[in-house]
Amino acid sequence: MKKKVRLIASDLDGTLLDEQKQVSGRNRKALEKAAQQGILFVPATGRIFSAIPEPVSELPFVRYVITVNGSGLYDRVQEKMLFEAKIPCKEAIRLCHFVRRYGTMFDCYLEGHGYMERHFYERIDEYCVEALRSMVRATRKPVEDLPAFIEEHGDVQKVQMFFLDMELRARAFRELAEAFPDMLATSSIVNNIEVNIREANKGAALTRLCGLLGIDMAETVAFGDGGNDVTLLQAAGTGVAMANACEEALAAADAVTLSNAEDGIAEYLEKYVL
Repeated sequence: MKKKVRLIASDLDGTLLDEQKQVSGRNRKALEKAAQQGILFVPATGRIFSAIPEPVSELPFVRYVITVNGSGLYDRVQEKMLFEAKIPCKEAIRLCHFVRRYGTMFDCYLEGHGYMERHFYERIDEYCVEALRSMVRATRKPVEDLPAFIEEHGDVQKVQMFFLDMELRARAFRELAEAFPDMLATSSIVNNIEVNIREANKGAALTRLCGLLGIDMAETVAFGDGGNDVTLLQAAGTGVAMANACEEALAAADAVTLSNAEDGIAEYLEKYVL
């Protein structure tokens, strides 16, 4: 029996996108069929809007986009943010000084752009897996002193770190939770940590959007694979984890589909929605 669904939300990297950062023909066909049935498709990503890849941004039926882990809710038709939840400037500066102690690469998103200290920008290849290098390099602007830059320009959407030492990353997760209880530390790839203000999460953004549109949360399906997708999977009427998902996402999900490399989204939609 098919589910009654009015909205489909999906993470991008590791979920909708395949290993070549493309939307497969099967996934696209499934989403097009959903759109023809009046079902909204909402990308829900940790990326800033300008970093959403062309295979997603060119989809003609995408109006609303959850950006930066729920820090922003963007309406493409009105060309404006419907909601934003940012880390206050002073707290963002304190956070930058705190993470500097780990000696690892970090950056921030501010007003829809990424910024990174120049000495880290020159080491992107060292800290990022090959599939991400070109995207990170294209979406970050080098600055000399990130805390000073934030002080000059204001509140930030997200602070992100990339680690080479996984034990150090695990320690950072613990210490960030203790030092910044009003913030939420998550992860989207194996070696990063992403920090947002606590109310900026994908699940809260989906709930807010459904409230604006008059959609019952029970009529939503969400797909994800990373730690930053946990709230999305929990908030949706049905949360579906990819087979390649992390343990936290698998535990939060109501169902599991095939991996992103195996058209997992289309597989689930064809069986239970379309």
